[in-house]
Amino acid sequence: MILLFAAFASPALHSPERANLLLLLTEGMSVVFVIFRRRTIDVSTAPLDWALALLGTMAPLLARPHAGPLVPEAVGAAIMALGAIIATAAKLSLNRRFGIAPANRGVQRGWAYAIVRHPMYAGYIVVQLGFILLNPSLWNLAVYGVAWTVQVGRILREERWLSSDPDYRAYAETVRFRLVPGLF
Repeated sequence: MILLFAAFASPALHSPERANLLLLLTEGMSVVFVIFRRRTIDVSTAPLDWALALLGTMAPLLARPHAGPLVPEAVGAAIMALGAIIATAAKLSLNRRFGIAPANRGVQRGWAYAIVRHPMYAGYIVVQLGFILLNPSLWNLAVYGVAWTVQVGRILREERWLSSDPDYRAYAETVRFRLVPGLF
């Protein structure tokens, strides 16, 4: 993961679009939080859960800066900043509960997790949407198409695994939507 992040970071640092650094920030935070995460109460051992988690985490690192933005940099930067704020609030909400594969590190109900059940993934998607608007290419569209599809599968598998915990089931009844309030 660290090597893939480094391969992603180099082109982003040299991109003429300074807003690309926001994506670098959100992806870099993931690396740091994985290193310092809390021990789990229980973790999924299902190969599909791990495959979706790893692919959902690493696939976005294959995106690359590309010339010819579809929107002014200020618009793309604002979208990316909004996503970065959402993802950062989610990560700070989780604190050391952050992880890659489905695991029970205790149910987080507060702050960003009081709005939707997966605010971090929502933040990633918003940042990535801003990135693709600033860096349009068929490659980036394909990378994010795969990543977003995998994230939905990841969410569904993660929730199925976590639903064995009565505390999580109660949380899911209270916070009804996964990514977008009123939609999904």
